[in-house]
Amino acid sequence: MNDVSRTSGANPRQPQPQPMDLSTDQAVEHAALAGAAAIQKLVEERNELRTRLAAQEQETAAYRALNNELRRQLLVVHQSYVDVAKGIVGDLERFDATLRETAQEAHSAMDTQMPWQNAATAAQAQDAAAAINGTGPADRRK
Repeated sequence: MNDVSRTSGANPRQPQPQPMDLSTDQAVEHAALAGAAAIQKLVEERNELRTRLAAQEQETAAYRALNNELRRQLLVVHQSYVDVAKGIVGDLERFDATLRETAQEAHSAMDTQMPWQNAATAAQAQDAAAAINGTGPADRRK
């Protein structure tokens, strides 16, 4: 930094305003025109910023509406998946019940079709019980 910028504290990149000589009418008129032009430029910039702000607010509102619609659709999809999952669980429960019922019917049908096998199984059970008790099949006949 140079000594001038350190002592004045001003930013060396910004131009320093020059004092104007307002001693003549022409100088006053020139200063007034320059001031009016600066004010007009500021007003134009302000209007441009307001226009940009309004456009951004409209865009934000559109994004919010889109976001709300996407949320609604996501909830509909979620509910559809829940309904499908409930249906599948119900179907699996009905399938399981039908499978159990069919297995019981098949077991019952096998038992009724082979009564001689049940009698033989019962006789074997009696013989096993007699052997445990110490009596054989010959002892039972007496």
